[in-house]
Amino acid sequence: MPLTKDSFDNLLQWLDPDRDKAGQQYEVIRGGLIRIFVSQGLTDAEYYADETVDRVVKRLPDVRDEYVNEPVRYFIGVARNIIREARRRREIATDVLPECLPLKPGDTAMIDCLTRCLQLLPADKQELILDYHLYDGRDKIRHHRQMASELSITVGALRTRAHHARVALENCILNCIDPDRNKNDSRGH
Repeated sequence: MPLTKDSFDNLLQWLDPDRDKAGQQYEVIRGGLIRIFVSQGLTDAEYYADETVDRVVKRLPDVRDEYVNEPVRYFIGVARNIIREARRRREIATDVLPECLPLKPGDTAMIDCLTRCLQLLPADKQELILDYHLYDGRDKIRHHRQMASELSITVGALRTRAHHARVALENCILNCIDPDRNKNDSRGH
């Protein structure tokens, strides 16, 4: 939804009844959004800031009367969702593949299998596995706690779900790379 004069006026009115103060607040919020996106490693921070504003404007008629916090908090919440979406869209680093899968530089068959198998996973498991492996170190721990909280489960339950999704993904990739794998396994039994 492109930002029209009317929708921008509505946004400014929501930010502050005084148009000058609202304009200043808008600039502060937009600048803050750009800094958030830059700090998260998103190269086109201005695009994402504009996308955030567009989404807020689109939802404004629904939230305007009911939202009780400062408007900036709503912008930040929308920005968090956009960051998650942007990270999901990034290609999966192939060096994160499980060690049991032999990956050689330039191995397009492995990458093709990974892509195909990810698409075969149900959307919720696909999202889970992609989100689960976004971070390392302390950021990873914090992110797993946040994911578990959003799903209303324990971190242990999240770990189990991620493990099951990863096993399914690994099996799919192995079968994709070597379609005769299961035939070979079943002959010995």
